[in-house]
Amino acid sequence: MIDEMIRCEKLDSKSKIRSLREWYDKCPPKANLRHWKDGHSAKETAKHWLHTIPQPFKDLLRTQELKYSLCSPEYESKFDSYKNGRNHDLLLLAKNNNSKNVVISIESKVDESFGDTVANTLAATEKEIIKKPKSKARDRINELRIALFLAENVNQDNLRYQLLTTVAGTIAEAKKQGAKSAYLLVQTFVSDEINTKKHNDNQNDLNEFLNVFTNSKHSKIENNELLGPFRIITNNEYLSSDIDLWIGKYEIKI
Repeated sequence: MIDEMIRCEKLDSKSKIRSLREWYDKCPPKANLRHWKDGHSAKETAKHWLHTIPQPFKDLLRTQELKYSLCSPEYESKFDSYKNGRNHDLLLLAKNNNSKNVVISIESKVDESFGDTVANTLAATEKEIIKKPKSKARDRINELRIALFLAENVNQDNLRYQLLTTVAGTIAEAKKQGAKSAYLLVQTFVSDEINTKKHNDNQNDLNEFLNVFTNSKHSKIENNELLGPFRIITNNEYLSSDIDLWIGKYEIKI
């Protein structure tokens, strides 16, 4: 049975997604066909969300009593004034039992990493500045660190930069949608073929981010666990300190 949530392009209910082909044609992953394969997170997300809402997702948010209305793959959220925003693997709009708007960002993984560390990303910007002296890449990273953590320090060096942009993009989209609650969920597809070391590395990277982001209040997140709410202190054109952010994790067996 098809649920009532509309799958669509760019949260436009008129541009519905009804098949895997439409999912790919309208909202392709950044690497296009290279990432559109069985067993890879982009295609597995499409397969598991096209006509149903995965049970592990529903179980994780069951107590939140949400009604889901729209979802869009590869949806971009601007979280600062720079050119490119954050691409959510899947973004959902919902309402809670008080009919208030809720935003849910899903980050999908099989055993892909959360990208490079903050330190390595900054090092790469130094090389870019040599070629393009007017580049603002370094400024953007440091401005984001201050927005989320209020300062730059060495504790952030080994954090995965993708997790910073994911949090910022989720909060920014909640502000844009007039939502006071936002959920960032890491959805992992697991099978006998998963790379156990990479899978464990992702878990450790997520734990380390949580430890720094929550000032050591939470140093670990378990499967099927939802933590929060958390708030940032920053208020600007894109981000808000008035939004409750929840962070969760669940697995889907394939």
